[in-house]
Amino acid sequence: MNEPQTEKTQAARTAVLRVSAALLLAIGIVPVANLMSGGAEVPWWDGAVLQWTAGTVLVAAVCTAVARMFGDRLERAAGRAVARLEAVPSWRFALGVSLLAVAAAAVLSRYCFAGQPFTTDEMAQQWHARMLLDGHVAIAAERFREFFNTAPVYDAGRWFSQYPIGGPALIALGLEAGAAWLVNPLLLGVTVWAFYRFIARAYDDRTARLSSLLLVASPMVLIMSASQMSHVPALAAATVALAALAAWDTAPTPARAVPSAALIGGALGVMATVRPYDAALTAAVIGAFQLMTVARRRELARTVAWQIAVGCIPVALLLWANARTTGHPLEFAYTLLDGAGHGVGFHMAPDGRMHTPLRGLLLASGYLMRLDRYLYEWPLPALVFVIATLVAVRRASRWDVLLVGLMWAFVAGYGAYWFDGFFAGPRFLFTAVPAFVLFTARAPIAVRARLSRARARQAVLGVVPLCVAFAWLMPVGTQGALVRIRSYHAQRTKEKTDIDAQVARAGLQHALVFVNESWRGRLLARLRVLGVDQFAADRDVSRYDACALETALDAEDTLPAVNSERRVERVLAAVRAAGRAEPVQGLPADQSVSIVPGSRPTATCLRESQADFTGTMPYPVFLAKQRVVHGRVGGDVVFVRDFGARDSLLRSRFAARKWYRYRTPSSLRDTAAVFVPFDSTSPASASGTGATPVVH
Repeated sequence: MNEPQTEKTQAARTAVLRVSAALLLAIGIVPVANLMSGGAEVPWWDGAVLQWTAGTVLVAAVCTAVARMFGDRLERAAGRAVARLEAVPSWRFALGVSLLAVAAAAVLSRYCFAGQPFTTDEMAQQWHARMLLDGHVAIAAERFREFFNTAPVYDAGRWFSQYPIGGPALIALGLEAGAAWLVNPLLLGVTVWAFYRFIARAYDDRTARLSSLLLVASPMVLIMSASQMSHVPALAAATVALAALAAWDTAPTPARAVPSAALIGGALGVMATVRPYDAALTAAVIGAFQLMTVARRRELARTVAWQIAVGCIPVALLLWANARTTGHPLEFAYTLLDGAGHGVGFHMAPDGRMHTPLRGLLLASGYLMRLDRYLYEWPLPALVFVIATLVAVRRASRWDVLLVGLMWAFVAGYGAYWFDGFFAGPRFLFTAVPAFVLFTARAPIAVRARLSRARARQAVLGVVPLCVAFAWLMPVGTQGALVRIRSYHAQRTKEKTDIDAQVARAGLQHALVFVNESWRGRLLARLRVLGVDQFAADRDVSRYDACALETALDAEDTLPAVNSERRVERVLAAVRAAGRAEPVQGLPADQSVSIVPGSRPTATCLRESQADFTGTMPYPVFLAKQRVVHGRVGGDVVFVRDFGARDSLLRSRFAARKWYRYRTPSSLRDTAAVFVPFDSTSPASASGTGATPVVH
């Protein structure tokens, strides 16, 4: 798009791009995070540098050799390929690439995750979605919470997930349609369509087509979109807002700009219901762009009122949901569950570490370093291409500045956030991925414009296609798109168990099923019931003797009720007196416990430990499948943790149901019966003994 600009304005925009390139080089290519952490933040970095060095030499050698032998023919072939690509009508191209993205993500959803929620985040949101399907934003918690609770779920009185209501609402739509796994692939299709429309308006059609293809070729984008994580709807909303922004900016009259302004507001508002912080960062960048545009075109100012009005509708729904869950419209479940330290800023974080500006720099650098590998899985670092564009582009546009602002808003914004998030890549940068992809797609054109030698210009043509081919066709060691996809296929198979299919095969009706979660999981659940937050509970189980903790919790159950702080003090005082514990070697992460060397476990502790060797399953997998009927846990099957002798506490609530134990399958191919009836004598005949709890 042509736009008037003074030399001073152009120089300022170009300076923004050059400074951004320098910063990306300084903390995204230079391994600042590893220099600050002694190599611990990104432990694979040194190996990746060796692979990238070899990859750079190989790509350069191949492209140079091809340019020397077939340079002119290569340039003509590239021109013909681009011409054929551009010959496809724009709507047909956009639709085709969007459908390709949907199909690829849907296939990966089944292959990588078996169409199931894979992380506790996804499982908690699916559980919350089932409440919504029953017509409730939150439900009353069960009396004996340790049988049901999980880390990212609040259940002290009211019961709901810690996530904003938009994510569970979208999953609820998928559950209602019988295909929750398909929601994010469909949203990726929306993302690709909107991304194409944005680039075509803000830049040109050729750049839009190349960028869209590159977005769909990103393993990080496809794997994330194959999951049920909330980052995908946030990305879809962000790209819709950007596409609408480009339409708003080019509207010939204010009346023609009103629908686009309304769409910007609606997209950002919906985004706020899913990931409020992402929405705030995106809105800040878009808002700054609009302010500068309005300063030039004052007639567009009144259209922003429509934008704000429409955006307030989903935000009002978010605040209403907050009031119905946390009790206050401005309090989010995150802070209710983890305390004020959950928020953005430099303070003591919920995980017990002080989040300082230096640690924020470490996190920001780590995110960019991981993006180098996970965004494309190329034999060269991804940021090299972004930096090349920012350095080589001759005339920076307002849109360049907008996208650079979007990049840094997320890098800096999540540097100021205490948690280090990873899934399929640096997931907190996922909403800013379109900016990185666009600058990557423009790299060959920008660099070619700076080169004078014909052979060098021809060699540049092959770099990106060759990198894409390497990523998808020639995996090396631990790097490559197919390597990454196969790794998710092989990981954590227990979480991919199709519980609904097992229930259907068994024909269970009016059943109560006890799930043998690990001893660690059972201890965590009991600590959370006492009021210990999820991060502190995790630290306590890791540092204290498991048997002493089990004994102290059993003893606490026999004592008169007092406030939760006092109960926690009594338990922790008892376990500290047991001595310094050390982790038991050789246990999986979800079963890891610590024991005081030389201590003698009680009979109860021996039974708890031995139960892990019969096979364990993470309870959140089952909570995600729990049905809600008339505001309470119900349906044909109710799943609870197995606590041995404590199971009798559920007699009054579930005595009329047939009781079963869940046998952990040996693999996903194990189709033998998994629901084993209790002894026929009575539901209370759960094996194991222990302290008889006092029911308060």
